[in-house]
Amino acid sequence: MSEGSGEAILARARKRFDAAEVVEQRGESVSVSFDDNRLKEITTRQFHGVGLRVIHEGRIGFAATTDLREPARLVEMAAASAAFGDEARFEFPGQPPDLRAVEVYDEGVPDVTAERMVAMGREGLDLSRQANDDYLYGCGVSRSIGAERVVNSSGLDVDRQATSMSGSVGVQLVSDDGLLHVYEFRTWRQPFDTVVDLARTVLDKMARASVIAPAEPEAMPMIFVPKALGILFGPVGVALNGKHVHKGSSVLRGRIGEQVLDERITVTDDPTIPFAPGTCAVDDEGTLARKQDLFTNGVLRTYMTDLQTAGLLGCEPSGHGFRGYASRPSPSSTNTVMAAGDVSYEDMLAGMKRGVIVEQTLGSGQSNVLAGEFSVNLDLGFLVEDGRIVGRVKDCMVAGNVYEVLKKVEAIGSERQWIGGTCAPPVMISGLKLAAQG
Repeated sequence: MSEGSGEAILARARKRFDAAEVVEQRGESVSVSFDDNRLKEITTRQFHGVGLRVIHEGRIGFAATTDLREPARLVEMAAASAAFGDEARFEFPGQPPDLRAVEVYDEGVPDVTAERMVAMGREGLDLSRQANDDYLYGCGVSRSIGAERVVNSSGLDVDRQATSMSGSVGVQLVSDDGLLHVYEFRTWRQPFDTVVDLARTVLDKMARASVIAPAEPEAMPMIFVPKALGILFGPVGVALNGKHVHKGSSVLRGRIGEQVLDERITVTDDPTIPFAPGTCAVDDEGTLARKQDLFTNGVLRTYMTDLQTAGLLGCEPSGHGFRGYASRPSPSSTNTVMAAGDVSYEDMLAGMKRGVIVEQTLGSGQSNVLAGEFSVNLDLGFLVEDGRIVGRVKDCMVAGNVYEVLKKVEAIGSERQWIGGTCAPPVMISGLKLAAQG
């Protein structure tokens, strides 16, 4: 047992504090990026860090370091932090009795070379050049391997090793009509061998966006594709965070069991999906991660909590305590999965007399996210007339309150798409007002 290992640091801390926990994380990544039609850089990064959280005389102390040569200094820093720390409202958990195996490591990911990632980027670049010489192409491909171990004075000792691979393609065009930018991306724990599919999707949308369709300020149905749904569900995720619930700043406080969203909306947090970005057996505090309904037919079922937040709320921790080694845990989702509906995207589009497809949004304005308000510019939106896309809407924005909007669901798509750690279908909302950008 080396002096800078997690066990050695924990052994030192146990002599000094009432309770202690050590999280040790290490990782390596390789990334390739293209910018403005050129290979920009190839980057290799490695890190190894340790975080020490302690409970001393009823208060929480925390310290972190990447210099493992002086573990005694880490202990002293944690002690100094505890003198001014929050009152501890939890105890560190012991070893989980039913720890299950999860699929988060794929041996193929480390075999993806930088040379192959460069070749993937160039394949997308070739397509972009064939489509239009004026397009400015950007691409990022990365792969990473990470390892984490958490040990504490209550007997917890869990470790995991995980892989991840990400790819993104963006194309922009500067013209008299302004700047047009379209992007697509993917993240998964298994390897992939191309970004050509992302590039083709981007280039198809660039071609559709070449026609500007005049749009008047008016109320109309809007289809939010999975990539754009974050503007609606992002504030809901903030409100589900147990920290905001405890502080009283969440509009969902005290509303478990109430109908909050449209009855067709069911959203689950599911850490059991093989190779999905947020899959895990336990959270970063050693609490078992499990599949849980956040909303069932629009009814609020639970909040997301870590150990401290659960203690403050007087409930059981939900297994959502996540962090990097240099930070204290905070409630965060694993894999967010929205139930599919019964209408295909094609039928949804075909049935639209006049409306807008929201593809990309830009910013959130001066909105009060905690209250569920949003106000965004349409970075990319398409006008639909008689079931056909007639062109791109420009200089428009959409605003509202997500809790009101998510009670105006007209249809939910039958096909779902993964966007980062979220799997969702397109959603059609009725009666939203399209406004001129101010």
